[in-house]
Amino acid sequence: MSQTPTRYVMGHDDRERRRLFLQASILNPLSDQLLRRAGISSGVRVLDIGCGIGELSMVAARLVGRRGRVTGIDIDGKAFARKG
Repeated sequence: MSQTPTRYVMGHDDRERRRLFLQASILNPLSDQLLRRAGISSGVRVLDIGCGIGELSMVAARLVGRRGRVTGIDIDGKAFARKG
């Protein structure tokens, strides 16, 4: 039984990346609170699967600091090349 790869319904273009950036700018304070409540703190290792443009990964990186590590992966390789 072969599986068809699942595609992100909103697409992987510059318009969608801009939308994600705007959304993150609004949600980042809430994301910070959520990650703190989940136990993300200095020295923790985080894996962000399907990280998109990486905004949540950046929030996590600020929380884990230099002693921690955040790894973000996404199917959209161009998402990391954006200028924000």
